[in-house]
Amino acid sequence: MNRRGLTNALLYQARLMLALAEQEAVPAQRQACASSFEVLAHRAWVAALCETAESYGVSLAPETPLSDLLDTWRERRSDAWELNAVQSGLGQPGHWMQQLHRNLTHWSTGVIPEGVKKTDPNRIALVSDDNQEPTNHYRRILNELQQWVDDVRAQSDHS
Repeated sequence: MNRRGLTNALLYQARLMLALAEQEAVPAQRQACASSFEVLAHRAWVAALCETAESYGVSLAPETPLSDLLDTWRERRSDAWELNAVQSGLGQPGHWMQQLHRNLTHWSTGVIPEGVKKTDPNRIALVSDDNQEPTNHYRRILNELQQWVDDVRAQSDHS
């Protein structure tokens, strides 16, 4: 599968998992779907980064940890505007890139933010805004990820 195909497949799978999370009534199953969504969305983002880097002649492996992937890209082509946009996004609290990466890193390593430990153990119910839909922050992340992929492809002509 080519780079674009991998990105598209992972985005599709993330959409499916989010739809399942939004429909699931059993809290444990809802949480499992949401966790799967986070993993798939993060993998889609990394695959999109690898797809983008390839247009600069930099071959990156999508299974590489994000920090290593960005370091390698920075060493080989620090002039890439997409790389600078990612570094900026990761540095902004509340930015979807920073939020997605932080969430995946915390949950995959067992390091749970202190605020999460003191609240409801069903983390899918933690929402950062006033909307009562418990997965709307995931929907926002997915929409912003898809928009970012579309923008990068359009501006860089990665066809």
